[in-house]
Amino acid sequence: MTSSPKDESLDSISRTLAQVVRLTSSRSLFARDASAAGVALTQPSYALLRVLIDHGPLAMGALARGAHMDMGMATRQVTSLVDAGFVTRTANPADLRIALVEVTTRGRRAAAKLLDVRIGHLQRALAAWTTAELDELDGLLTRFVVDLVTTPTDD
Repeated sequence: MTSSPKDESLDSISRTLAQVVRLTSSRSLFARDASAAGVALTQPSYALLRVLIDHGPLAMGALARGAHMDMGMATRQVTSLVDAGFVTRTANPADLRIALVEVTTRGRRAAAKLLDVRIGHLQRALAAWTTAELDELDGLLTRFVVDLVTTPTDD
């Protein structure tokens, strides 16, 4: 079977994305970053904090969906975050059967410390890149995510 230059590029992109996913989902690399930041956060707990920081107080179902977790995992992580003082759970005034999860000031500070470490790593890794190159990468990644989300996986 003959492949076109576009097919070869797509294959290379797919392989590179697999490497990026392995790097970004590495528990040991995340633990190293969390340790450097001096925060006791796991990848799943940080993902939940980021969703709450980005989208405000949420019901558990919406929070789990936003973090791409099943309800059991999200519930266990939220319980740990509550115990650590990083989030609170309160009754939703519109429907008392539903609990709202909200990030606390302590949770925001912990997430910010970790983000600072991660941004610092990116700054060092991309130090030789020009502002134009960084802007181009940012634009292309943003476009890529939008196109992936809006394109059906099958014909």
